[in-house]
Amino acid sequence: MENFKEQYYNEGLDFASLGRYSEAIASFDKVIVIHPDSADAWRKRGNALGRLNRHSEAVVSYDKEIAINPHDVRVWNNRGNAFIRLGQRQNALASFDKAIAINPGYTVAKQNREIALKNKPDRT
Repeated sequence: MENFKEQYYNEGLDFASLGRYSEAIASFDKVIVIHPDSADAWRKRGNALGRLNRHSEAVVSYDKEIAINPHDVRVWNNRGNAFIRLGQRQNALASFDKAIAINPGYTVAKQNREIALKNKPDRT
């Protein structure tokens, strides 16, 4: 089963690199069936969903990774970006703040936080 997990994960990465995000999601889903605690598969799945403008679903995938690996600054940053695209500035700021709290030197989250601050207030 581990060989299949690695095969499906690499397949998902390949599909994503080709812009074939639906197929990438399907591959990451296969990884998750075999290994539900694969934080990387959840994050990559979220990234692919984001590329398809399915940001609410991306947040769900990011939350799954956070439950497994709450100290990954990348997922907190990605989650913040998804919230920006959903027009949820406060949630975005909270995600960026968490990434910065984990790694104060993580400049990507700092930059994205500044962008979020310049965005319009949350949609109602």
